[in-house]
Amino acid sequence: MLKQKFIIFLLLLSSIYFSEFIFYSSKNFENNFENKFSINIMYSFYNWSNDFVIFHGDGNGYPTNPSENVFYLFEKVKPFLEISLFYNFQNLVLYTNIPFQKEIISKVKDPSTNFFLVDGKPTFDMNGPENFLLGYISDNIFIGIGRFPLHWGDSKFPISISNTTFQDNITFSTKNNFFKYTYHLISSYPLLSSYEQEVQRNYFEKHTPSTNFFEPVKTIAAHRFDFFIDNFRFGIGEINVVGGKFPDIIDINPLMFFHNTYGEGYSNVLSSIDFNVKVSNISIYGEFCLDDINGPTEVGSNYKPDAYGYNFGMSLDYKTFNVWIEYDFTSEWMYITNYLPYLRVNVRHFYIDNNSFPSRSLMDYPLGFKYGPDATMLSLGFSFSKNDFKISTEYNFLVKGMVIDDRSSKIRWKWFWDSWSGNVNPTPESSVINTYDQVYNIFSLEIDYKFLSLKSLFVDKKYFISLQVKF
Repeated sequence: MLKQKFIIFLLLLSSIYFSEFIFYSSKNFENNFENKFSINIMYSFYNWSNDFVIFHGDGNGYPTNPSENVFYLFEKVKPFLEISLFYNFQNLVLYTNIPFQKEIISKVKDPSTNFFLVDGKPTFDMNGPENFLLGYISDNIFIGIGRFPLHWGDSKFPISISNTTFQDNITFSTKNNFFKYTYHLISSYPLLSSYEQEVQRNYFEKHTPSTNFFEPVKTIAAHRFDFFIDNFRFGIGEINVVGGKFPDIIDINPLMFFHNTYGEGYSNVLSSIDFNVKVSNISIYGEFCLDDINGPTEVGSNYKPDAYGYNFGMSLDYKTFNVWIEYDFTSEWMYITNYLPYLRVNVRHFYIDNNSFPSRSLMDYPLGFKYGPDATMLSLGFSFSKNDFKISTEYNFLVKGMVIDDRSSKIRWKWFWDSWSGNVNPTPESSVINTYDQVYNIFSLEIDYKFLSLKSLFVDKKYFISLQVKF
């Protein structure tokens, strides 16, 4: 109830005081719209962990963390060959990007080269295309279906929806002189491990006794309003995760807020606000995202915990030079206030790798903050470009909460598998045991000059340095 009143107040306030808005739905994605055929030869020097952290897997698949230990290293191993096709007729657009590359697990197992081999065995990724768009684009309307990244707000590491990975989605956006509205309908891969299936089938929300939702589907409906007045932008949005049930009109309604007022047991909702103010060549921005609040109308003191995240930052542009600083925080139970697997606020992709473990990876990406729940990060970065020369660097000081895995007894990151158990019946036998906070120093450097590239990533004592030649 408190969260509902809070959002209604913001909507009324925004309708009175804000007259124009600006919004970036897919950061830099449109810059790739071109016909292209490229060959990229890469060789690297590295000292890196090649073990993904997995959770309670079996023949169905292994829930996999793309970040812990590997820190998204596979993104640094670029495709050996890449074909991009772009077609534009009046306002109709067709774009696809087809990479010919190693399988994603094999990229981490052997990142020395991007050629199609791992331990002397062939490896070829059949999961493409990575990006696809079929859409209608005009000055004031965008309608698109496909697979491409989304990005809410102006922060480098958004809390609500980030471009950490692509989304299989339908997006509608329209604007006029004072405001813009955007709507996303996103699908997450529905396959669960046997352990997750057991939880989804046998546990139910306390508000809906003995009512189970276990149809194999997970859908995310998200919409936002942005307003702009002079050099100030203000945005308000909602994300509704619907799982274990095929969504109906109530769930995907493009204008309603607080869907889980009507969807207890199969819905989980986040609300967000963000802003950006520009003064000369300085941009100051911030975001606050609310997952849940333990208010007086909740059933029991331990029904759900407080869960939220926020960030704020500043960016300075001077000609072709940019420098920025940002602080990000996600609380202990952010994204994971619901015990049911389908209602955790993340997206899952499915990858098959014939020569590396896990061979059937259920990759659990964040929908929002890149390093998930229970994290604090301070980041600094700069970039410079002139003619054919580009350089960018970034430093992240990351503090990440750790837990003891209830089955393996290993210590690992708190991730989307470690959700709150107080909102379901029967009472789960296992619970998350917190341990300590782990500190990481992350540094990246990228240099491009014409057809040559140097890309590097350092995490404490681990390093990855690659030299690439593009044709």
